[in-house]
Amino acid sequence: MEIMPILERKIAHEMITLCSHITYPEFVLPLHKHAEYELMIFTHGSGKQFVGEGVAPYTEGDVALIGSNVPHLHLCKSRMKSGENAGKEELKPGLETEQEDRLYSSGEAIQFSPQLFPSSLLNLPDYAHISELLSKSQYGIRFYDEGLYDELLEMMKAFDSSTHTSRLIILLQILDRLHHCKETQLLSSTAYNNANRQPELEEPIGRIYTYLYNNFREKVVLKDVADFVGQNPTSLCRYFKKSTDKSIFQVLAEIRIEYACKLLANSDLTITEVAFSSGYNTPTLFFEQFQKIIHLTPAEYRREINGAAK
Repeated sequence: MEIMPILERKIAHEMITLCSHITYPEFVLPLHKHAEYELMIFTHGSGKQFVGEGVAPYTEGDVALIGSNVPHLHLCKSRMKSGENAGKEELKPGLETEQEDRLYSSGEAIQFSPQLFPSSLLNLPDYAHISELLSKSQYGIRFYDEGLYDELLEMMKAFDSSTHTSRLIILLQILDRLHHCKETQLLSSTAYNNANRQPELEEPIGRIYTYLYNNFREKVVLKDVADFVGQNPTSLCRYFKKSTDKSIFQVLAEIRIEYACKLLANSDLTITEVAFSSGYNTPTLFFEQFQKIIHLTPAEYRREINGAAK
């Protein structure tokens, strides 16, 4: 089964193809990993950050460094309407409004390849502190020094306006600044060991998301999810709810409706065809969950999106 493309990456600049400044307008990736180190600055929203075997809440202004090939997931707070805001202004995802901006988490990241820092360089005395910082990043590191957020954003602006060697110098300045931070926190109690490990086969949260993203267009049964994760269904539901503030089937509904929104915006399928293509056996349940999450009917959503695109 082909997994839908769920993230559009905006590459701002590249440095010798080994270092990139990336803007994340929304965090929608399941648990994933990549060879590059990643410095993440949370610029909007809040939620939970899963890094390796650790988890911590995040909010605007937080800064984290994630090691090479360390699985991570940024889970935004629910976009579903809660009891406390029921009856208030309706939410219309897909339209660029201030209201929508309040719903999503966003971030700025610099990803850089380990090839930029070979052992022959890191073994030099002048780079020992950089070597130490990169080693610790296998735990996931948070940095909380006052003023750091603004400093890093300014450095990223300088990074974007520079070229080639200058960008490497700025990256080194950023890493040097992080090393000298006084307030830090390791996100995991143990360094993530990459040897023979697959991120989708490790943490329960990641395994659940992997299963849901791979199977949301089919019938999903709790026992099958639990068997895939290797836990008791009741315990798994309790753990997932405690970790994410959502139920497994609430997340499944969000994944299905997100996919349905893409079909409504980018295809000529009928609404009933969209429902079946998104994993629903009956249009009735599709309409019910679509309105609960999007606060529009599928037809209204399609008209809104088509109108906004003109």
